[in-house]
Amino acid sequence: MSALAIGWSEGLAEREQRVEVVRDAWISAYTHIFTPAEINGIFDGGLTGEGSWVPARLAPAGTLAARRGGRIVGVADLGLLRNGDGELAALYVRPEHQGQGVGTALWERSIAELRARGCQRMEVWTLARAEARHFYEARGAVAVGEGAFVVAGHREPAVGYVLDVSAARGAGRGPSTPAR
Repeated sequence: MSALAIGWSEGLAEREQRVEVVRDAWISAYTHIFTPAEINGIFDGGLTGEGSWVPARLAPAGTLAARRGGRIVGVADLGLLRNGDGELAALYVRPEHQGQGVGTALWERSIAELRARGCQRMEVWTLARAEARHFYEARGAVAVGEGAFVVAGHREPAVGYVLDVSAARGAGRGPSTPAR
């Protein structure tokens, strides 16, 4: 297996690969939550999904990509919140690469990037019935809020987590610049 490299995604040139990673992860992780028509509708553009926490977003901060052999195997979308905190807006790993440290590497790099931007805390939201909850909890994130994600009238409960990222570890490193 080739080495894992984490870096900023190369904008539009890698969009198709990023969407493929997220779609594959949704199909693997959410088929017990959303119907195939709902999942396909999200990715085919026929349906939209909206999280109750989205209005707190101020600006995107870039998309990190985990690559093996030049192929994207995981993504992490970062954002800045109106209150000055950071957000891990999305973390997805191709199902065949899960359990191999890809998600953890993206998680750690996300924390470092948000910390370098002066964020004291990182928020992450996930569906209440998603296995991702265990991943976040195992890394010290604490559930602090409830919300919902809605797709075509299907309202699914969500949970918001917060992690203190203000620790001195990694301090002094400036933020890297996302590719555009």
